Amino acid sequence: MSPVESVPVAVLNCIDDYVELLYDDIPEKIKGSALILQLARNPDNLIELARNEALLSALSRVLREEWKRSIELSTNIVYTFFCFSTYNEFHPVIIQYKIGSLCMDVIDYELKRYDQWKEKVEGKKQVLTPDKNELPKSRIPEPKRRPKSGTWAVADVNLQKSKSLVSSYHEDLCSASDEFLSKSDEEQLKRKLKTLSKRQEQLLRVAFYMLLNIADNVKVEEKMHKKDIVGLLIGAMERHSNIDLLILIVSFLQKLSIFVENKNNMAARSIIDKLAPLLDSSNADLVNVTLKLLFNLTFDTKLRNKMVKIGLLPKFIQFTSDDKHINLAMKILYHLSMDDRVKLMFTQSDCVKLLTDMLLLNVGGESSGSGGATDVLLALCINLAWCERAANQMAAEGRLRELLARAFRHKNSMLMKLVRNLSHHSQNKALFVEFVGDIAGAVTNGEASEEFIVECLGTLSNILNPNNNIDIYAVVERYNLIPRIMKIINPDAACAPELVLEGVVCAGALSGDERAAAALLRSGAADALVALLRLRQADDDHVLQTVFAFRQLLSHPRTADYLVSRTEAPAYLIDLMQDKNAEIRKMCDTCLDIISQMQNEWAVRIKVERFRCHNGQWLSVVETLGAEGSAGDANDDLPPYLSAEYLTTHRLTTSDSQTSINDDSDSFSGELSIHRPNSRNILDKHTDELLSTMDTALVKSIENDAFEKDINIFE
Repeated sequence: MSPVESVPVAVLNCIDDYVELLYDDIPEKIKGSALILQLARNPDNLIELARNEALLSALSRVLREEWKRSIELSTNIVYTFFCFSTYNEFHPVIIQYKIGSLCMDVIDYELKRYDQWKEKVEGKKQVLTPDKNELPKSRIPEPKRRPKSGTWAVADVNLQKSKSLVSSYHEDLCSASDEFLSKSDEEQLKRKLKTLSKRQEQLLRVAFYMLLNIADNVKVEEKMHKKDIVGLLIGAMERHSNIDLLILIVSFLQKLSIFVENKNNMAARSIIDKLAPLLDSSNADLVNVTLKLLFNLTFDTKLRNKMVKIGLLPKFIQFTSDDKHINLAMKILYHLSMDDRVKLMFTQSDCVKLLTDMLLLNVGGESSGSGGATDVLLALCINLAWCERAANQMAAEGRLRELLARAFRHKNSMLMKLVRNLSHHSQNKALFVEFVGDIAGAVTNGEASEEFIVECLGTLSNILNPNNNIDIYAVVERYNLIPRIMKIINPDAACAPELVLEGVVCAGALSGDERAAAALLRSGAADALVALLRLRQADDDHVLQTVFAFRQLLSHPRTADYLVSRTEAPAYLIDLMQDKNAEIRKMCDTCLDIISQMQNEWAVRIKVERFRCHNGQWLSVVETLGAEGSAGDANDDLPPYLSAEYLTTHRLTTSDSQTSINDDSDSFSGELSIHRPNSRNILDKHTDELLSTMDTALVKSIENDAFEKDINIFE
């Protein structure tokens, strides 16, 4: 971009003469600034110019005092400082003379003036009265173009002549009368608006570019934010006729968008609505930088929803077929696929099938060349596989076989994770029957990585279900799964937590088959699960899956009897009855219901603990009042409603538990909290003695017939 034409060759030794021109009238100032700009555009001269304080002071003063009088003069001076801004070493010079702040004032003024011109020409409205600081219109010279040939003297003479004959474009636009505006006058004003707009866009472009360069300094960028740089950039985005200016503006917004304050400012100004038309541009560079900005904005959930709402999803999908934009389009689609509602929108076209085919062509291939793009594509497909309709489209037409073939050929754990997600859906589980042997073999042969085995175990847990017409015990025996699972869930093995969790999940899945469950117990799986539960009780996922495994074992009479009588599982289930996690509490209640219906001593204890859990607040109040009333007499007997015998011999649902404490006190009412910590341990020592007696009797009864049960359970 060259704002001036037909400029004589500038000489560095004559720099003082050029500075003198800055103290004359506007034509001389334009001439002097053009010559200085010519020197600044040569990088070899920048060091010498940066040392000339008189030059820099004169340029900054003229820009500060005269920028409203001539667009050409402002462009020359800002362009000169832009040349300095291209090198970090000269940024202190720009900051010292506060050129950045001044440029923002210039941009703000020019944008407002353009709005006035546009309203006058298109809307035929009166131009707003300039502020008091603005110079009178009569003093604004016409920004005539320099002649393409000839000397500066000729140019100056021509400029003086045109100044007396033709008023400035700005003055013409402001003095036009609405009442007598003919069609020819209107067309003439539109042409003048277009001419002025081009000159103004030159100034805006070089000013924004300079601000972008010095914004590498975070403190400078913070000052720009305070002066609403985002508002200025968005305000200039309507200049769709200037592609170069648009690319610069969107690039600047992309840089600013990494800070949450700027991102929120963009969102408040409806940035998504303004960027949407740019995606239809024929300029590939503009589309690419727009996609970069949109990718930064997709980290915000509300802005992602806005993109989907205005219909940008189909456009992003179209860009996946363009080699120039496929990487950015994939990243944006990956972020959009995090929303379950958006996943379903992918299935409204052939997008899912195309993405799966692209994945099959690229994953593990040496010719892909864009490993990053393939990884993003794989992550996108993994997200979409959680949607049942999308998963059905991925697995259909033989794609599941191809995915499994590539997963095993390249031992790709991420591709196996995709297969695992596909196995979650009931309609796809029948397709996995023929691959059960391959997946089980990958778990036991020990050739794959730990990450790959984790995904294979997860896939087995999904498909080893009696409802899938699979003989689970036959698979277990054929591929020797029990020893491998026991090795994983062994507390002393110190396996990775993720692998241990998948081992517990797989043990729970296998326990759905009675013979497989018995085989697990013969291998010591129950004790291993209890030991792991003790070690990983802070991990909610592990606790929930362990309790589910107990639930599966309790579904078979023989394994349930072994679990209740030979392990500490019931005690842990009682302890987890008041867990903060609702899913764990629900699963524990199911297990305890089964145990309480069995003929064993645990049924009484479960009944007592459930009463204490449900009425914990009531018991706490009664215990407190009872302690206050009997503080002076330690030998007094406890009231009947605090006695353990009373709790074990009376029905817990009778109205006795709801009676008032005494006749004089108010009745207790209100909701009871089941989340009180340690509410299970509020009974007195007599109750503890009774429970310990029950435990002793239970141990003795177990010791008497332990060997008989051990022989009979697994015959």
